[in-house]
Amino acid sequence: MVALHVVDRALSAEELGRLTLSGDLVIWRQVPALLALCAHADAMIRAGLQDAEPLTAETRIDGTDYVKRVRRLRAQFKDDAAITGGFKQAMIECGLAAADSYWDPLQLRVVPSQTSHQARRIWPLPPHRDNWGSNIPQQINWWAPLYPCAADRTITFYPGFWDEPVANTSGEWDFEVLKRLMAEGKADSYPVLPVPTEDLPVSAGMPLVLQPGDMLAFSGQHMHGSIARDKTLARFSTESRTVSLSHIAAGFAAPNVDGRAPRVVPDWFEHMQDGTPLAETYFRLAGDQPPPIKMDAAL
Repeated sequence: MVALHVVDRALSAEELGRLTLSGDLVIWRQVPALLALCAHADAMIRAGLQDAEPLTAETRIDGTDYVKRVRRLRAQFKDDAAITGGFKQAMIECGLAAADSYWDPLQLRVVPSQTSHQARRIWPLPPHRDNWGSNIPQQINWWAPLYPCAADRTITFYPGFWDEPVANTSGEWDFEVLKRLMAEGKADSYPVLPVPTEDLPVSAGMPLVLQPGDMLAFSGQHMHGSIARDKTLARFSTESRTVSLSHIAAGFAAPNVDGRAPRVVPDWFEHMQDGTPLAETYFRLAGDQPPPIKMDAAL
């Protein structure tokens, strides 16, 4: 049974792993480092869009130009020391042990309200599990809005599918193929991520409304996606993912009920302090085989 926890303190590494990797969702309200990050990001976004009102900027900017500005912003965002340092500090304030953890590059996520201003990676994401791509059952996702959200413009979860299989394309999705196509400049021809091949009931979705300064942590096994029914306002958020060695050692792992990707992908993650890659350490501790699918989860 998935539970939602709103906490006002840093969790221990054991608590963080036990809660998230067993399916619970955890929210921290008004994390100091995130509040500072949001103020810095707001100034960056206004300057990058060349517009004083980011949530409605698409109504004043041509779609092609909007996408170009957002792509420049995304590149600037993940290379900004105040942004990356602020998000690391926010995760630490929530309880993540940086010396024990690996993370992937911080992402600026923009979901324009109009399809005319959307593009690859600048669009609402369909329901999906991150673990379909990474095959790492210890992966924890971290998500934070940069501007106020609402129930029709936020992140949504499908908690009833935590340990229920969903038909999907993970068996045909290969990160090595995507990486090769990216190197060749042909990535647009390949899916960004595996997706379901069956429709999920709209009623099964559970939107979570967070505000600037709030942090959400959840397992990469959770079925989640974008909800973007508001056709007047864009959504700006930031996100990362982490893998902690102590969680592997403790035996914490989300169940694999339907993931069939052919390989484990620790390539995305680097140590939060010294930048060393996760791959060698992960394979030594956890092995190089995709996590087994539960025997009762045949699709």
